Amino acid sequence: MKAAELRQLSPEELLTELATQREARFRLRLRRAQGEAAVASEFTRVRRDIARILTVLREQDLSEAAKAADQGAEDHA
Repeated sequence: MKAAELRQLSPEELLTELATQREARFRLRLRRAQGEAAVASEFTRVRRDIARILTVLREQDLSEAAKAADQGAEDHA
């Protein structure tokens, strides 16, 4: 999933997608431990998707914090 697509999702939807991707990563690790042939590129894709989701969540948190700080500065002015 692309970062631009992720930025359009709400934080709740992002957390749901994060849980889904973490479950996928778990299942891939389980398959590898059982000796099944898991495609190495899948591990990379899932790991990067998780990182993208966490990055977008962090961006949203920072954006909200900046808005709150601006709002607080306006109240004191």
